[in-house]
Amino acid sequence: MGEHPSRVCRRIVPDDAQLQIILGSLLGAARLEGEPGERRMRVALAPEREGYVRWKYDRLGALASDPPRIAEDGVGFETIAHPIFDDLAPLFAAPRGRHRVLHELLAPLGLAVWMSDNGRIELRAEVFVPLREAA
Repeated sequence: MGEHPSRVCRRIVPDDAQLQIILGSLLGAARLEGEPGERRMRVALAPEREGYVRWKYDRLGALASDPPRIAEDGVGFETIAHPIFDDLAPLFAAPRGRHRVLHELLAPLGLAVWMSDNGRIELRAEVFVPLREAA
């Protein structure tokens, strides 16, 4: 008997883009939920931001759980429980942790996600073209 797929997914290491989407989301509108060992990220934005929420969901791939749906807090989804969220929880809980995220970990994509979550810019899926298609 093999290991349950949810346990296998917990061993996936987020790529650089996924990490930046996670960091930008946590600086923006997303939040961490769950106890240590079962932490996950909840993404929820206004219903008119469904395309953007779906973009995040698609980019997070196997780290995302069920597809986005309308709920009380808007349109959103949760990630799977993953150790990356246990690693990040102290940074977002500590007063100086956010400073470290901003100055040491955040790259342009994470900044764009954060600003988009806060409504300062709008990321649109049709603007993003994979480099191999652009060549």
